[in-house]
Amino acid sequence: MINSTGQQGIVLFLTLTILLLMTVSGVASIRIAMMQEHLSRNYRDVSMAFQSAESAILEAERFLEAAEDFNNFPEEGESPECFNGLCNSRDGTERFSTVDWSQGSDDYIPAAVTASDLGTALGPGYVIEHVARVSSDQGSLNITNVGEEGFSGYVCIFRITARGSGGTDQSHAMIQVMYGRRC
Repeated sequence: MINSTGQQGIVLFLTLTILLLMTVSGVASIRIAMMQEHLSRNYRDVSMAFQSAESAILEAERFLEAAEDFNNFPEEGESPECFNGLCNSRDGTERFSTVDWSQGSDDYIPAAVTASDLGTALGPGYVIEHVARVSSDQGSLNITNVGEEGFSGYVCIFRITARGSGGTDQSHAMIQVMYGRRC
């Protein structure tokens, strides 16, 4: 006969220890899964915001291509330097940094594509700054007629700044491009 009085609590202790380890492992797995879900949601928001801003950039470029003249831009030294999202920045000042991007502000141009079209929290918008007017004599600019000789005239250089939002109103992306065309 074997006396088992010295082993009475060992099985209970081992069982509780294994149960504790399994519980800790399960809780850690749940936390990792939740963190991955947050990461994927944030990535989706950033991607949506970037695509929203890209759509505003394309719209601004179409606006500049369709413009017959640039009389809508404020003149140099005129106050205010920005009017309805069109700014004069030929003095070197970056006006996009002072834009009020809140809904309903007159500081930017709301894009034609809406938040409901994109599935975002807020609709995209853009600001166009007239940065410079460059004579073709100042360099060998050949922007729109690749392979042909330069033209005698001017090229207007614009800075387009666009802002888009993601699925929540807390995720935003800003894109900035320089754009040139004959003027």
